[in-house]
Amino acid sequence: MEKRCIPILECELGEIIAQKVVSKYGSTIVVENTTINSYIKNKLIAFEVDCIWIYGVCISEYIKYKDNDLHQLKQSYNRNILEIKKIVNDLTNGNNVSIEKIDLISNSIYEPINNEYHVVRCLNELKSIDEDTFTHSINVSLYAMLLGKWMLLPESKIKDLIQAALLHDVGKTKISNSILNKKEKLEIGEFEEIKKHPIYSFEIIKDIDGLSMESKEAVLKHHEREDKSGYPAGIEGSEMSICSKIIAITNFYASITSERTYRKGVHPFKAFKIFQSQGSVSFDIHIVNTFLSNIAACYVGTKVLLNNGKIGEIVYVPPQVITKPIVCVDSEYLDLSKEINLSIVNML
Repeated sequence: MEKRCIPILECELGEIIAQKVVSKYGSTIVVENTTINSYIKNKLIAFEVDCIWIYGVCISEYIKYKDNDLHQLKQSYNRNILEIKKIVNDLTNGNNVSIEKIDLISNSIYEPINNEYHVVRCLNELKSIDEDTFTHSINVSLYAMLLGKWMLLPESKIKDLIQAALLHDVGKTKISNSILNKKEKLEIGEFEEIKKHPIYSFEIIKDIDGLSMESKEAVLKHHEREDKSGYPAGIEGSEMSICSKIIAITNFYASITSERTYRKGVHPFKAFKIFQSQGSVSFDIHIVNTFLSNIAACYVGTKVLLNNGKIGEIVYVPPQVITKPIVCVDSEYLDLSKEINLSIVNML
């Protein structure tokens, strides 16, 4: 769509931002496809942003484009789940899988890389009640793709990330469903079996011709941690590639924000808090901060349920306090960093 650059003072409420806006310190203020509201406009002025890029189309035309874009993303998402399921089944049955088949899925996932707002919205809307291994793998690959972009990695490295994410949990097919889906706390022996799945995954995919060594390594190390608290080898962060670190972070985020038979998922802003409490110890803090600061801004425009029973809309996420967004309820802007008795219960 046509884009044009205009002075911030001339932008009108309801116009759509066409290019990410960052502060002079490099933090994300708003992402592309965000609708300008009065709060965001005032924040952009406060951050001394002079000009912004907006879409040069009317709102009705943009809505038509947005709806079509989301529809295509959802179709691609569901199609890719079916395709990765076929590949995983072939691999676990001992059949050869060509890199070309994996490339088809990874290229499809890479395609919307410049539309992060819609990718995150698609993931938020398509949350399943009980996410299986295949759905989880697609989710991790999309988050990894975005994080690779935010880390300014080249296309080849981002596609390595996507392929590692697609295959990282294939080894779970070697573990009994009675263990994977157990609602009660796992016995020590059962958890030890779970901890072997990265090894199983690596053994299954290690001979795929054309799959990069970095992707293979990330499959093996996606549960390792900076402080040696991970598995299967308990290595430290210096022994992990950037690809392994990114898959570790995006796998963790996708896991804790998803529903499982044995536990409920948390909403993204609660997940941010979990990362902030564990991130400096378990994960590469630089990569975590890049991920959180960028993905948080993608939730602007999302409806949320507050603990007082009211429904609001996130209108802004302060870069310095990403766990406490600004929520509009009944035309009133509520700063959750100041409204100490209010909190988000769920995303709608």
